[in-house]
Amino acid sequence: MARELHISSLVVHARPEAADAIRPAMARLPGIEIHGEANGKFVLTLETESEQTIVDHLNTISLLDGVLAATLVFHHVEELTEAE
Repeated sequence: MARELHISSLVVHARPEAADAIRPAMARLPGIEIHGEANGKFVLTLETESEQTIVDHLNTISLLDGVLAATLVFHHVEELTEAE
């Protein structure tokens, strides 16, 4: 079975007063990078090896105290060759 790289973007809406607690909790998840933030809204990218990991991360983020919504905006899959 070929290995895959899943590249996704997410938008997270949170209560602005909860942003300082949510930011480090999201940043600890493997493969996540926070690219922008304003008034409790975050733009993230996520690199994973499976769709299931995307779903798991979305669920984890959604359950953080103060998160109102975590939405998948974009998803792309690259098949990796043996060399990659």
